[in-house]
Amino acid sequence: MIKCLGATDTGRKREQNQDVFVCRTVGECSGYAIVCDGMGGEKAGDVASATACQMIEKYLQRDVNDQMSEAAAKAVIFSAISAANAKVYSMAKGNPDYHGMGTTLVLAVVVGENMHIVNIGDSRIYMVEKKAVKQLTHDHTLVQNMVDRGEISQEEAVNHPKKHYITRAIGVGDTLDIDYQMYELKKESIVLLCSDGLSNYLKEEKLPEMLKNCVHKNSIQSLIDYANNQGGLDNITAVMLYRK
Repeated sequence: MIKCLGATDTGRKREQNQDVFVCRTVGECSGYAIVCDGMGGEKAGDVASATACQMIEKYLQRDVNDQMSEAAAKAVIFSAISAANAKVYSMAKGNPDYHGMGTTLVLAVVVGENMHIVNIGDSRIYMVEKKAVKQLTHDHTLVQNMVDRGEISQEEAVNHPKKHYITRAIGVGDTLDIDYQMYELKKESIVLLCSDGLSNYLKEEKLPEMLKNCVHKNSIQSLIDYANNQGGLDNITAVMLYRK
């Protein structure tokens, strides 16, 4: 059986929460999770994230099921994201208050043993298996590009002043590159989807114990509390997927 837990919080410094998430199980062997982190100013970031999340879930809720093939799952995901991008982009062009808005996205769809994931922007997906931690996603940021080119080190990237300059987001253009991957979701695996309001504070070596405690308590609130106790400078969202 697939189990999902999720929570979001405004944090300690922001007045508005522009993060949106959804996590749902479908039947015995399927489920999905979505995390969107809006951008584009006070009037627009929450609109972009909510619109994208609602549009994507509409497709997933309609089509995800225990019997769908790998190809069908991938097709549904790409159709959903393309529709969300078109909708947010159209709204941004049609309303001056929404100009420049967009949203990051991390998404996971589990069907049987397979987990299909997508990331756009700097929200992240981690997988924990026992004590091993793997970041499954690759940040779409200016600073990550600098790291990839060898211009700065990973350590220098952590506190770089341009760390949050995103190079890819839903709704900022009429076309969108989508990073898609598929993994096996094992019995011992725990998957975390989160906005940068949490990932900015995470120490990977602590993550296995943190997620194990969340499973034990059947609550993800301790991750939200952890980010707030570290400063809570941004909106915080976390969603977990695992087998029970």
